[in-house]
Amino acid sequence: MIPMSWYLILSFMLIGLGVYGMMVKRNLIRVLIGAEIIGNGVTIALIAFALYNTPFTFTGQGLTILIITIAAAHTALAMVLMLMYHRRYGTVDLGQTIHQEETRSV
Repeated sequence: MIPMSWYLILSFMLIGLGVYGMMVKRNLIRVLIGAEIIGNGVTIALIAFALYNTPFTFTGQGLTILIITIAAAHTALAMVLMLMYHRRYGTVDLGQTIHQEETRSV
């Protein structure tokens, strides 16, 4: 059996990668992908905790299904917001939009 620490290391690596992607990237699509990677890291951690729980219960699996459902709604909402953002500014690049707002206000 694979040790729980391996699952947790993978989970924390995914969470760190997602946070890095959300903080550094300026493209809205890449920010959304970073958020999804964070959700996958949390899901792996929940499954690992449920797998190594002594009286095996389906709490981890239930929470994972809840997270997958929330992630689907989150992705749909984010896609709608990105579409509205693109229609307003003509781009999904956050750095370019900030520059456009500064030039409009002057």
